[in-house]
Amino acid sequence: MSPSDNAKARLQAETVITTHVNPDYDAVASMVAALKLYPGAVMLFPGGQNRNFRNFFVQSLLYLCDVVRPRDLDFASVRRLVVVDTRQASRLGAAAPALNNPGLDVHLYDHHPDGPDDLRGSFEAVESVGANVTLMTERILAQELPVSPQEATMLALGLYEDTGAFTFGSTTPRDLRAAAVLLELGADLPVVAELTSRELSAEQFSLLHELVLAAETRDIRGRTVVISMARRETHVEDVAVLAHKIMDMLGADLLFVMVQMENMVQVVARSRLRDVDVGRVALALGGGGHSSAAAACVRGRGLEEVRADLEKILAETWGGLYRAGSLMAHPPIAIGADRPVKEAMDTLVRFSLNVLLAVDDEGRTVGIVGEHAVAKANHHGLADYPVRDVMTTEFETAAPEASFAEVKRVIIDQGQRLLPVIEPDGRALGVITRTDLLRLMAGEAGPDRDRPREKGGGPYERNLLGLMEARLPAETLALLREVGDLARAAQAPLYLVGGSVRDLIMNKPVRDLDLALAGDMTGLLTALAERFEGCKIKSHPRFKTATVTLGHGARLDFSCARVEYYEHPGALPVVSQASIQLDLQRRDFSINALAVSLNSEDFGAMLDYYRGYQDLREGFIRVLHSLSLVEDPTRAFRAARFAVRLGFKISKMTLGLIESALKRGFFQNLHPRRIMTELRLACQEEEAPLVLERLAELGLLRCVHPDLKMEPSNRELLRKAAKIREWFHLTFSERSAPFWLVFFLALVDNLDQKKALKLAAQFDVSRKAAMALVEERRRLGWIFSRYGRRRPGPELRPSEVDRLFAPVSRPGVLYLMSKASGESLSRAGAAYLAVYRRVRPASTGADLLSLGLPSGPGVQKILDALRAARLDGEVESLEEEKELVRRRFLGRPEADWRLWRSEAEETQGLNGAAKGQAKFYEA
Repeated sequence: MSPSDNAKARLQAETVITTHVNPDYDAVASMVAALKLYPGAVMLFPGGQNRNFRNFFVQSLLYLCDVVRPRDLDFASVRRLVVVDTRQASRLGAAAPALNNPGLDVHLYDHHPDGPDDLRGSFEAVESVGANVTLMTERILAQELPVSPQEATMLALGLYEDTGAFTFGSTTPRDLRAAAVLLELGADLPVVAELTSRELSAEQFSLLHELVLAAETRDIRGRTVVISMARRETHVEDVAVLAHKIMDMLGADLLFVMVQMENMVQVVARSRLRDVDVGRVALALGGGGHSSAAAACVRGRGLEEVRADLEKILAETWGGLYRAGSLMAHPPIAIGADRPVKEAMDTLVRFSLNVLLAVDDEGRTVGIVGEHAVAKANHHGLADYPVRDVMTTEFETAAPEASFAEVKRVIIDQGQRLLPVIEPDGRALGVITRTDLLRLMAGEAGPDRDRPREKGGGPYERNLLGLMEARLPAETLALLREVGDLARAAQAPLYLVGGSVRDLIMNKPVRDLDLALAGDMTGLLTALAERFEGCKIKSHPRFKTATVTLGHGARLDFSCARVEYYEHPGALPVVSQASIQLDLQRRDFSINALAVSLNSEDFGAMLDYYRGYQDLREGFIRVLHSLSLVEDPTRAFRAARFAVRLGFKISKMTLGLIESALKRGFFQNLHPRRIMTELRLACQEEEAPLVLERLAELGLLRCVHPDLKMEPSNRELLRKAAKIREWFHLTFSERSAPFWLVFFLALVDNLDQKKALKLAAQFDVSRKAAMALVEERRRLGWIFSRYGRRRPGPELRPSEVDRLFAPVSRPGVLYLMSKASGESLSRAGAAYLAVYRRVRPASTGADLLSLGLPSGPGVQKILDALRAARLDGEVESLEEEKELVRRRFLGRPEADWRLWRSEAEETQGLNGAAKGQAKFYEA
């Protein structure tokens, strides 16, 4: 069909009635009412119909109406466009093309506040009522148009939903009068009640549960404000219904719910405050609504971006007495980024500061450097290094007109100790410190420049008790409460820390319970031994750690809250006891530097000093300070592992620090064993090929061996190895294999034997065991060269396959299966692992001696021959084995024994190193 024919096939309609995308009951009811006012018009839904419109009642009513789909309408034929429940052009969705028609007559019916992109019409009925359908009902009554009971029920449905059954602050007497008339016209209230109080679907219930758990409650001028966010891969209907329930459950005066679904963020706002118009808030986000209920669909922006927009709008809504320009201290004290670290130390001491700005040659602010980083750099002998090597480059700035709320967000919520107030050209006008802000919040008249600067800051706090109750088994939660009480009695506060908290927040299984004790461990261990009879305690006083295994198998890993320092870059840490804040400070990444209190007075309270919660929400791997990789360069390897495992990005600053650590040679200070341990852990990851690929991108494979690269052949081999691992786990569900070795062999596939020996020697094994790995590679290379590229032809007999693979380790067989370019060797390896290696002859040595064979080494050789014959199907029973022995071996000299049918000794030389290679894998 040609384009012109297709246009002719579309519906011609002079008058079209439409509304906003994602219409609610008020919008649909208003469209139905408009059909009464505009006979002969058609209804056009612009997109995103609510799933509840598929309800039988609504569906049956719409069936009687003239509804057209956008693709079936000839938009050029539209002469009049009737828009109900909105005036915003941006919310017309698929109906918007009609606006381009010359001479279009637009009629508008709306009850929302004015917006910047509002349409203008030749007729406008715009009045402040609780529901748009009230305006439509009044006009139907004024024209004395007939209304059926079914139509009255539909209009009442829109009226009841948009006024919250007349409980919203936006409800007017006109809405109540319209409802009274609709009841007189036969509106069925039981149907309205059923549709407005519908049961939640499984998806809605799950989302409601998550939103309640994630809700952040704050008190602003005596009003309870709740903000909650969640993410969903697919669309969930009726978020507005969930907002009503959250409002009631949490007793909120003001509620904002944000849900990221598919390619948009849906925002639902509700207010019980007459002086807070959430319609204007939604309008600023690109949506609309009225003062007590509003919504917006934000496209092209992430959840955290929309959250930031909302916070800014709220700050402007309540206003503020102070702006950044009036709070800052000026002029700021700064140091050139290329000046030596020792000069930064002098500046900090001279002015009694704990943090200062770093600027470039043009005076633009490029970083922040604190006394902690400077002191550590000096301790590690980096006093002559430039400041830019140790400064923090990820920081937020503020314009002079920034609100008090924005300043508070950066300094208090995110823990940034110094906030530069920046001119448009990047030069700093001044700075705001945490001390300045805290004094102001405490009610002091203004910043006191003469007092000492505050050292350290409070954490971002939120309570995770709801998450713990939802995601931890009841017995685990009860155990944590009990152990927390025992710790408190021992005067040593207890915290759940690290990966346990991270996995809890990310809704991943919490397999390990890592606990940090802010005090001496002796008293708690004694109490545990008395409380849990039969528990096993393994203590490590030197490292201030202990493992407690309870009788029912639960294991608790304790450590004293401690601080670590490094005597030189790459050294192992020296440990001493410290506070929980300093304990978290020693962690590798912000997402692992979270703690949850297990103490009765604040059980479930999360401590987050380093933006870990935000990084979990935004998906970033971030080190805690600029000297993190100086102290422990292996954190670079862990960053790659966590990034792939969690699907996160490595932060810009962390990437810069990895690059700097490589450039400065910090990895050379590491013991080779530590690097190989990290490589082994990388090969053990579920997504090992991707982790190794990431290590290559970061340049970290060169730290393992200068010639170790990620060639296309390695990538392909790793990909195949991952496929073989899937097959192995499906086939051998009860068995395990050290699969990290398969990925390791694939990674070093291009290294020659000499380089492989050097690399193997870096493992913490003997030289003999290292030689065994090299010998294994030689054996695998021989098999691959002989059979790995074999063209289609006769298959190897089972006995031949068995002789090939018997001297090879299981990881070696799996590696060969991955490397083989043809199917023959792969099938052979699979058959060997699954079947051949378990085959045994029915005969024993005693059976052979009873036949008259002399005792000696020859007996084992004959047993091997019988096994080969059974593999090849030549014999199937004990009698057949005996007959073969009589025919082939009895009465003949041992020198004439025919042990193998072909390729008799071809692989014999490969057997010599079998025991040696086993030592490597055992080590």
